[in-house]
Amino acid sequence: MNYDDEIPHSRTMSLRQIEVFRAIMMTGSISEAARSLYVAQPSVSRVLQVTESRLGFLLFERMRGRLYPTPEAKRIFEEVMRAYEGIERVDNLVRSLSDGSSGKLNIVCSPSLGVHLVPLAIARFHAEFRQLPIQFEPLTHNHLVPRVLFGKGYIGVSMFEVEHPNIVTMPMESGQVLCVAKKGTLARRRALDPKQIAGMPWIDYEHDTPLGRIVGKVFRNERRPEPIVRVRSAISACTLAREGVGVAIVDPFCIDDAMRDALDVVPLRADDAHRLTASLLYSHIEPLSNAARRFVEILHVVLTAHLAPRRSVRSGWDV
Repeated sequence: MNYDDEIPHSRTMSLRQIEVFRAIMMTGSISEAARSLYVAQPSVSRVLQVTESRLGFLLFERMRGRLYPTPEAKRIFEEVMRAYEGIERVDNLVRSLSDGSSGKLNIVCSPSLGVHLVPLAIARFHAEFRQLPIQFEPLTHNHLVPRVLFGKGYIGVSMFEVEHPNIVTMPMESGQVLCVAKKGTLARRRALDPKQIAGMPWIDYEHDTPLGRIVGKVFRNERRPEPIVRVRSAISACTLAREGVGVAIVDPFCIDDAMRDALDVVPLRADDAHRLTASLLYSHIEPLSNAARRFVEILHVVLTAHLAPRRSVRSGWDV
Protein backbone atom coordinates (compact mmCIF):
# COMPACT_ATOMS: atom_id res chain seq x y z
CA MET A 1 0.00 0.00 0.00
CA ASN A 2 1.42 3.43 -1.01
CA TYR A 3 0.59 5.98 1.66
CA ASP A 4 1.86 8.86 -0.50
CA ASP A 5 -0.94 8.52 -3.06
CA GLU A 6 -3.10 11.59 -3.46
CA ILE A 7 -6.29 11.43 -1.41
CA PRO A 8 -9.40 12.85 -3.10
CA HIS A 9 -10.90 15.99 -1.52
CA SER A 10 -13.56 14.84 0.95
CA ARG A 11 -15.02 15.65 4.36
CA THR A 12 -15.00 11.93 5.13
CA MET A 13 -12.16 9.56 5.94
CA SER A 14 -11.08 6.82 3.58
CA LEU A 15 -10.30 3.33 4.84
CA ARG A 16 -6.61 4.11 4.41
CA GLN A 17 -6.92 7.26 6.51
CA ILE A 18 -8.86 5.38 9.19
CA GLU A 19 -6.16 2.70 9.31
CA VAL A 20 -3.40 5.29 9.80
CA PHE A 21 -5.44 7.26 12.35
CA ARG A 22 -6.14 4.10 14.35
CA ALA A 23 -2.47 3.11 14.33
CA ILE A 24 -1.42 6.54 15.63
CA MET A 25 -4.06 6.48 18.37
CA MET A 26 -3.03 3.00 19.50
CA THR A 27 0.75 3.54 19.42
CA GLY A 28 0.89 7.21 20.47
CA SER A 29 3.39 8.31 17.84
CA ILE A 30 3.88 8.56 14.11
CA SER A 31 7.08 6.52 14.19
CA GLU A 32 5.46 3.61 16.04
CA ALA A 33 2.39 3.80 13.82
CA ALA A 34 4.61 3.56 10.73
CA ARG A 35 6.41 0.57 12.22
CA SER A 36 3.13 -1.21 13.00
CA LEU A 37 1.88 -0.61 9.46
CA TYR A 38 5.21 -1.59 7.84
CA VAL A 39 5.48 1.72 5.97
CA ALA A 40 7.86 4.69 6.04
CA GLN A 41 7.33 7.36 8.68
CA PRO A 42 7.00 10.21 6.14
CA SER A 43 4.11 8.35 4.49
CA VAL A 44 2.17 8.24 7.76
CA SER A 45 2.92 11.91 8.45
CA ARG A 46 1.66 12.89 5.02
CA VAL A 47 -1.59 10.88 5.37
CA LEU A 48 -2.27 12.50 8.75
CA GLN A 49 -1.54 15.97 7.39
CA VAL A 50 -3.81 15.52 4.37
CA THR A 51 -6.56 13.97 6.52
CA GLU A 52 -6.63 16.91 8.92
CA SER A 53 -6.59 19.34 5.99
CA ARG A 54 -9.52 17.63 4.29
CA LEU A 55 -11.56 17.29 7.51
CA GLY A 56 -11.04 20.92 8.42
CA PHE A 57 -10.01 20.29 12.03
CA LEU A 58 -7.05 18.89 13.92
CA LEU A 59 -6.92 15.31 15.11
CA PHE A 60 -3.80 15.79 17.24
CA GLU A 61 -2.15 18.64 19.12
CA ARG A 62 1.65 18.73 18.72
CA MET A 63 3.40 19.59 22.00
CA ARG A 64 7.09 19.05 22.79
CA GLY A 65 7.44 16.50 19.97
CA ARG A 66 4.47 14.43 21.10
CA LEU A 67 0.95 13.96 19.76
CA TYR A 68 -2.11 14.50 21.94
CA PRO A 69 -5.49 13.49 20.50
CA THR A 70 -8.13 16.20 20.35
CA PRO A 71 -11.67 15.63 21.69
CA GLU A 72 -12.79 15.15 18.08
CA ALA A 73 -10.14 12.46 17.58
CA LYS A 74 -11.27 10.64 20.72
CA ARG A 75 -14.87 10.54 19.51
CA ILE A 76 -13.80 9.30 16.07
CA PHE A 77 -11.57 6.67 17.68
CA GLU A 78 -14.52 5.24 19.63
CA GLU A 79 -16.43 4.64 16.39
CA VAL A 80 -13.35 3.32 14.63
CA MET A 81 -12.84 0.72 17.36
CA ARG A 82 -16.48 -0.35 17.11
CA ALA A 83 -16.01 -0.80 13.38
CA TYR A 84 -12.83 -2.85 13.88
CA GLU A 85 -14.60 -5.00 16.45
CA GLY A 86 -17.25 -5.72 13.83
CA ILE A 87 -14.58 -6.63 11.30
CA GLU A 88 -12.98 -8.93 13.87
CA ARG A 89 -16.34 -10.65 14.42
CA VAL A 90 -16.61 -11.20 10.68
CA ASP A 91 -13.09 -12.67 10.61
CA ASN A 92 -13.92 -14.97 13.52
CA LEU A 93 -17.12 -16.07 11.82
CA VAL A 94 -15.29 -16.86 8.59
CA ARG A 95 -12.71 -18.91 10.50
CA SER A 96 -15.38 -20.79 12.43
CA LEU A 97 -17.31 -21.54 9.25
CA SER A 98 -14.11 -22.84 7.67
CA ASP A 99 -13.28 -25.19 10.54
CA GLY A 100 -16.89 -26.24 11.18
CA SER A 101 -17.16 -24.74 14.65
CA SER A 102 -20.04 -22.41 13.75
CA GLY A 103 -23.65 -23.12 12.91
CA LYS A 104 -25.56 -26.34 13.39
CA LEU A 105 -26.25 -29.47 11.35
CA ASN A 106 -29.94 -30.46 11.41
CA ILE A 107 -30.67 -33.94 10.04
CA VAL A 108 -33.97 -35.75 9.61
CA CYS A 109 -34.33 -39.15 7.98
CA SER A 110 -36.63 -42.08 7.34
CA PRO A 111 -36.84 -44.35 10.43
CA SER A 112 -35.10 -47.23 8.65
CA LEU A 113 -32.13 -45.03 7.76
CA GLY A 114 -32.02 -43.87 11.36
CA VAL A 115 -31.41 -47.38 12.74
CA HIS A 116 -27.77 -47.67 11.78
CA LEU A 117 -26.64 -45.89 8.61
CA VAL A 118 -27.29 -42.23 9.40
CA PRO A 119 -25.98 -42.62 13.00
CA LEU A 120 -22.80 -44.19 11.59
CA ALA A 121 -22.37 -41.27 9.19
CA ILE A 122 -22.97 -38.82 12.05
CA ALA A 123 -20.28 -40.51 14.15
CA ARG A 124 -17.75 -40.22 11.33
CA PHE A 125 -18.76 -36.63 10.64
CA HIS A 126 -18.43 -35.72 14.32
CA ALA A 127 -14.87 -37.06 14.32
CA GLU A 128 -14.03 -34.31 11.80
CA PHE A 129 -16.26 -31.51 13.14
CA ARG A 130 -16.18 -31.92 16.91
CA GLN A 131 -17.26 -28.34 17.63
CA LEU A 132 -20.36 -28.36 15.42
CA PRO A 133 -23.69 -29.07 17.19
CA ILE A 134 -25.83 -31.75 15.51
CA GLN A 135 -29.56 -32.34 15.78
CA PHE A 136 -30.76 -35.72 14.51
CA GLU A 137 -34.31 -36.99 14.35
CA PRO A 138 -35.81 -39.97 12.48
CA LEU A 139 -39.27 -39.02 11.20
CA THR A 140 -42.05 -40.68 9.29
CA HIS A 141 -42.52 -39.52 5.73
CA ASN A 142 -45.48 -37.30 6.58
CA HIS A 143 -43.39 -35.33 9.07
CA LEU A 144 -40.02 -35.45 7.31
CA VAL A 145 -41.01 -33.44 4.23
CA PRO A 146 -42.54 -30.47 6.16
CA ARG A 147 -39.45 -30.32 8.38
CA VAL A 148 -37.19 -29.95 5.33
CA LEU A 149 -39.55 -27.40 3.80
CA PHE A 150 -40.16 -25.19 6.81
CA GLY A 151 -37.34 -25.96 9.24
CA LYS A 152 -34.27 -23.75 9.22
CA GLY A 153 -31.23 -25.43 7.71
CA TYR A 154 -32.59 -28.99 7.71
CA ILE A 155 -31.37 -31.71 5.39
CA GLY A 156 -33.39 -34.88 4.96
CA VAL A 157 -32.50 -38.41 3.91
CA SER A 158 -35.50 -40.33 2.63
CA MET A 159 -35.95 -43.68 0.95
CA PHE A 160 -39.22 -42.61 -0.67
CA GLU A 161 -39.89 -40.33 -3.61
CA VAL A 162 -40.52 -36.66 -2.91
CA GLU A 163 -41.84 -34.37 -5.61
CA HIS A 164 -42.14 -30.77 -4.49
CA PRO A 165 -41.11 -27.58 -6.34
CA ASN A 166 -39.28 -26.21 -3.29
CA ILE A 167 -37.38 -29.38 -2.40
CA VAL A 168 -34.20 -30.49 -4.15
CA THR A 169 -34.04 -34.30 -4.36
CA MET A 170 -30.69 -35.95 -5.08
CA PRO A 171 -30.63 -39.78 -5.39
CA MET A 172 -27.70 -41.32 -3.51
CA GLU A 173 -27.84 -45.12 -3.42
CA SER A 174 -30.32 -47.79 -4.49
CA GLY A 175 -30.97 -51.22 -3.00
CA GLN A 176 -33.28 -54.16 -3.58
CA VAL A 177 -36.28 -54.79 -1.33
CA LEU A 178 -35.66 -57.73 1.05
CA CYS A 179 -37.64 -60.46 2.76
CA VAL A 180 -37.02 -61.32 6.41
CA ALA A 181 -38.15 -64.15 8.68
CA LYS A 182 -37.09 -65.89 11.89
CA LYS A 183 -33.66 -67.50 11.71
CA GLY A 184 -33.89 -70.88 9.98
CA THR A 185 -37.19 -70.20 8.21
CA LEU A 186 -35.65 -69.21 4.87
CA ALA A 187 -32.32 -70.98 5.26
CA ARG A 188 -32.67 -72.96 2.02
CA ARG A 189 -34.01 -70.14 -0.10
CA ARG A 190 -31.88 -67.76 -2.14
CA ALA A 191 -34.84 -65.44 -2.81
CA LEU A 192 -38.61 -65.20 -2.49
CA ASP A 193 -41.22 -64.18 -5.03
CA PRO A 194 -44.74 -62.87 -4.29
CA LYS A 195 -46.36 -66.27 -4.90
CA GLN A 196 -44.11 -67.95 -2.34
CA ILE A 197 -44.80 -65.22 0.22
CA ALA A 198 -48.54 -65.70 -0.25
CA GLY A 199 -48.24 -69.20 1.23
CA MET A 200 -46.47 -68.08 4.43
CA PRO A 201 -47.53 -66.36 7.65
CA TRP A 202 -47.42 -62.72 6.66
CA ILE A 203 -46.58 -59.37 8.31
CA ASP A 204 -48.02 -56.47 6.31
CA TYR A 205 -48.03 -52.69 6.51
CA GLU A 206 -50.89 -50.27 6.80
CA HIS A 207 -51.89 -49.37 3.25
CA ASP A 208 -51.38 -45.62 3.77
CA THR A 209 -47.69 -46.00 4.67
CA PRO A 210 -44.90 -45.72 2.08
CA LEU A 211 -43.91 -49.37 2.61
CA GLY A 212 -47.57 -50.34 2.42
CA ARG A 213 -47.69 -48.80 -1.05
CA ILE A 214 -44.50 -50.65 -2.01
CA VAL A 215 -46.10 -53.93 -0.94
CA GLY A 216 -49.12 -53.01 -3.04
CA LYS A 217 -46.87 -52.79 -6.08
CA VAL A 218 -45.25 -56.12 -5.22
CA PHE A 219 -48.65 -57.83 -5.23
CA ARG A 220 -50.16 -55.90 -8.11
CA ASN A 221 -50.41 -59.13 -10.13
CA GLU A 222 -51.13 -61.39 -7.15
CA ARG A 223 -53.67 -61.48 -4.37
CA ARG A 224 -52.26 -59.62 -1.38
CA PRO A 225 -52.12 -62.10 1.52
CA GLU A 226 -54.20 -61.55 4.64
CA PRO A 227 -51.68 -60.60 7.35
CA ILE A 228 -51.33 -61.89 10.87
CA VAL A 229 -50.43 -58.36 11.95
CA ARG A 230 -50.11 -54.95 10.32
CA VAL A 231 -47.37 -52.47 11.26
CA ARG A 232 -46.27 -49.00 10.18
CA SER A 233 -42.49 -49.43 10.01
CA ALA A 234 -39.89 -51.89 8.77
CA ILE A 235 -38.25 -51.85 12.20
CA SER A 236 -41.43 -53.23 13.78
CA ALA A 237 -41.73 -55.78 10.98
CA CYS A 238 -38.18 -57.02 11.60
CA THR A 239 -38.80 -57.36 15.32
CA LEU A 240 -41.96 -59.39 14.75
CA ALA A 241 -40.24 -61.53 12.12
CA ARG A 242 -37.40 -62.25 14.54
CA GLU A 243 -39.97 -63.50 17.06
CA GLY A 244 -41.39 -65.93 14.50
CA VAL A 245 -44.66 -64.13 13.75
CA GLY A 246 -44.18 -64.34 10.01
CA VAL A 247 -42.30 -63.18 6.94
CA ALA A 248 -42.08 -59.49 6.04
CA ILE A 249 -40.92 -57.33 3.17
CA VAL A 250 -38.50 -54.62 4.31
CA ASP A 251 -36.28 -51.96 2.81
CA PRO A 252 -32.53 -52.63 2.38
CA PHE A 253 -31.49 -49.82 4.75
CA CYS A 254 -32.87 -51.03 8.09
CA ILE A 255 -30.92 -54.31 8.15
CA ASP A 256 -27.71 -53.96 10.15
CA ASP A 257 -25.29 -56.73 11.10
CA ALA A 258 -27.12 -57.50 14.35
CA MET A 259 -30.42 -57.98 12.52
CA ARG A 260 -28.75 -60.08 9.87
CA ASP A 261 -27.43 -62.37 12.59
CA ALA A 262 -30.91 -62.73 14.11
CA LEU A 263 -32.93 -63.10 10.89
CA ASP A 264 -32.97 -64.92 7.61
CA VAL A 265 -32.62 -62.21 4.98
CA VAL A 266 -33.14 -62.93 1.28
CA PRO A 267 -33.87 -60.70 -1.73
CA LEU A 268 -37.36 -60.31 -3.09
CA ARG A 269 -37.29 -61.79 -6.57
CA ALA A 270 -38.74 -58.92 -8.56
CA ASP A 271 -38.02 -56.14 -11.02
CA ASP A 272 -36.62 -52.63 -10.54
CA ALA A 273 -40.01 -51.44 -9.34
CA HIS A 274 -39.10 -53.17 -6.07
CA ARG A 275 -35.92 -51.21 -5.44
CA LEU A 276 -35.68 -48.31 -3.04
CA THR A 277 -33.37 -45.32 -3.35
CA ALA A 278 -32.00 -43.27 -0.48
CA SER A 279 -32.16 -39.61 -1.51
CA LEU A 280 -30.89 -36.37 -0.07
CA LEU A 281 -33.52 -33.66 0.42
CA TYR A 282 -32.99 -29.98 1.10
CA SER A 283 -34.85 -26.73 0.58
CA HIS A 284 -34.53 -25.09 -2.83
CA ILE A 285 -34.22 -21.69 -1.16
CA GLU A 286 -31.52 -22.74 1.33
CA PRO A 287 -28.43 -24.30 -0.32
CA LEU A 288 -26.27 -26.80 1.55
CA SER A 289 -23.61 -25.43 3.88
CA ASN A 290 -20.04 -26.70 3.54
CA ALA A 291 -20.54 -28.81 6.68
CA ALA A 292 -23.73 -30.32 5.26
CA ARG A 293 -21.95 -31.15 2.00
CA ARG A 294 -19.24 -32.94 3.94
CA PHE A 295 -21.85 -34.92 5.89
CA VAL A 296 -23.54 -35.95 2.64
CA GLU A 297 -20.19 -37.14 1.26
CA ILE A 298 -19.64 -39.27 4.37
CA LEU A 299 -23.19 -40.65 4.26
CA HIS A 300 -22.75 -41.59 0.62
CA VAL A 301 -19.65 -43.62 1.51
CA VAL A 302 -21.58 -45.34 4.34
CA LEU A 303 -24.52 -46.21 2.06
CA THR A 304 -22.21 -47.49 -0.66
CA ALA A 305 -20.39 -49.79 1.75
CA HIS A 306 -23.67 -51.07 3.22
CA LEU A 307 -25.25 -51.94 -0.11
CA ALA A 308 -22.18 -53.02 -2.08
CA PRO A 309 -22.23 -56.75 -1.12
CA ARG A 310 -25.97 -57.04 -1.77
CA ARG A 311 -26.75 -55.09 -4.90
CA SER A 312 -26.31 -55.34 -8.62
CA VAL A 313 -26.98 -51.75 -9.63
CA ARG A 314 -25.49 -48.54 -8.30
CA SER A 315 -27.21 -45.21 -8.75
CA GLY A 316 -25.42 -42.14 -10.06
CA TRP A 317 -24.82 -39.41 -7.49
CA ASP A 318 -23.20 -36.02 -7.34
CA VAL A 319 -23.52 -33.00 -5.09
